[in-house]
Amino acid sequence: MQLTPLTFKSIRARAVVLKLRRPVVARIATITEWPLILIDLSTEEGIVGRSYLEPYTIKTMRYLIPALQDFGVMLRGRRVAPVELYDLARKSLHFVGYQGLSMIAVAGLDMAAWDALVKVSGVPLCVLLGGSVGPVKASGAGGSGGGSDRIAR
Repeated sequence: MQLTPLTFKSIRARAVVLKLRRPVVARIATITEWPLILIDLSTEEGIVGRSYLEPYTIKTMRYLIPALQDFGVMLRGRRVAPVELYDLARKSLHFVGYQGLSMIAVAGLDMAAWDALVKVSGVPLCVLLGGSVGPVKASGAGGSGGGSDRIAR
């Protein structure tokens, strides 16, 4: 499959906070709001790859959004090739570290890059990666406590 080459133009990252109808109650906290970071990876060719991050706490967004914007500046003009972009973004974090918030930001960039390629290819990601669309044999308890083979649709 020959893909139309895409050129990285910019990243737009914006914070959204959803009010939950039913709070998530955990031992360490009761969560009434769910933060999301919506990511748009724009290309020179007009294709926009989208992804989102769920950073669990609202204040975490103050660190992730600037990191994503920094990736946008660093990657401008490069070919949209998810594996290469992932590697460049990760290596740019050498002095910050390869875990936690740093890699969460890289993951958001990675998902948006794959989404852009899916859009330009016109096929589902599984097909783009060499797989096929169809039923998947899966095993699950189904809430009964015992596993059984099922076909996921």
